[in-house]
Amino acid sequence: MGEGPKHGVYVGKARDVTCPGDHVTYEFVVYTSHRCSLECIPEKNFFHGGQPPWKCEGNYEVDEDDIVMEVTQQDVTGPRRDSDVHLEISGNDVTFRKTRLAWVGGPPALPSQDPVKLKKAQLQNEEEEAARRKLELETAREEMDKERARQEELARKEKEELEQLREELRRQREAQEAEAAKRRADLEKQKEELRAIEEEKARLARLRQEEFESQEAHEREAKQVQEELNRQREALKALEREREELKEQKEKEARQKQLQREEQKHEAAQMAAEDAKNLIVKVHEYVAKAAENQQAKRVRLDGHALSAFRALGRALETWLGSNRCEEHFQVKLGFYRSDLLRLCNFVRRIVQALSQEEDSERPVRIEELFMAMHALRRQWHLHRGLVRAAASIPGNKAPQDLRSGPCVPLTAEQILCKSILTDCSPDAQFTLSSLRKKFKNRRQQAFRNNLGEKLLS
Repeated sequence: MGEGPKHGVYVGKARDVTCPGDHVTYEFVVYTSHRCSLECIPEKNFFHGGQPPWKCEGNYEVDEDDIVMEVTQQDVTGPRRDSDVHLEISGNDVTFRKTRLAWVGGPPALPSQDPVKLKKAQLQNEEEEAARRKLELETAREEMDKERARQEELARKEKEELEQLREELRRQREAQEAEAAKRRADLEKQKEELRAIEEEKARLARLRQEEFESQEAHEREAKQVQEELNRQREALKALEREREELKEQKEKEARQKQLQREEQKHEAAQMAAEDAKNLIVKVHEYVAKAAENQQAKRVRLDGHALSAFRALGRALETWLGSNRCEEHFQVKLGFYRSDLLRLCNFVRRIVQALSQEEDSERPVRIEELFMAMHALRRQWHLHRGLVRAAASIPGNKAPQDLRSGPCVPLTAEQILCKSILTDCSPDAQFTLSSLRKKFKNRRQQAFRNNLGEKLLS
């Protein structure tokens, strides 16, 4: 058993209890420590959407925060006798059906304690019941009047609808009669059209018969033309056979001429390779003769440069063993050792002159060997391009060798060679016309006297 609620009147308002607009006021009165009453007072009348009012009295007990009210006196509606109504105590307030009831004043006297008050309350209840019944009768009468007016309005509307239906039926009947007349006119028109169609069919049948006869005449004429075409086609086939025979004969003669030209080219290539080989031998003999009276200097390579030099030699030998190329180019590649050592010495001298080194006999470094290999590759490209270009000119002999010579005073041709190796890319393709155009407008001493014009002579 918990502490009981404070004696007095607790009032709270609930909104939209049973339906929207059904607002009620709950009044909970605690008379003594065991006696209480609970009343529901709706704002609207029962006939205006409210719920019926009710009031009950009883005894209550407190179970922790709950008030358990046992109904001893019931109303027409509301909680029944001997049933329990539960309320919750929330501080100084009381909660009933999730509605907070706040304390508003002290408790009134018990109705059962004063007989006069009980009589007055009974009379007041009877008067209220009579007023309520009178109100119900008036409300029912108003409802009946409204229902009568509604039914009269419905009857009037139904009568108007019937009139509208009669008018609609009359219009539909007139429309159907007009449609029937129109259909009769259409049928007459269709009959006229059918008669015209029958006449057109007869006319078309006569035309078809005439066309059939004309077609038979055309077919006979086409058959005669086809026979004439067949005779002409046979004559054309005979002419085609003669033309094919002449074509085969010409092709045979062309193949023979092509074979002769190929043999001439092969012989010219062999002569060019032999001339290139003789030219390279003569150049090396000239270099040996020019260096005969000079003191020979040995070109030494350091460890890395020597390994690269030997690797290049093995690579060239392997390539020559597994690939075929022109004979003059094989001869050129055969002198790669002396050509590469000579270019290494030339590159080393340039480096020593630029860096002002005192040791002129030091070994060639790996970087200088790579530069020499690059220059040698340019020489190979130039040699092969010049020989091929010279061999392509009818009646021209192998060109003079334009490779770099030994360290002796350079001639105009040697200066031209060095210019080509310096200005051209490693993958350049050389022809006499391109060389002539490249060095036509040079102004140095070596390019005067129309040296570019002499390239074609």
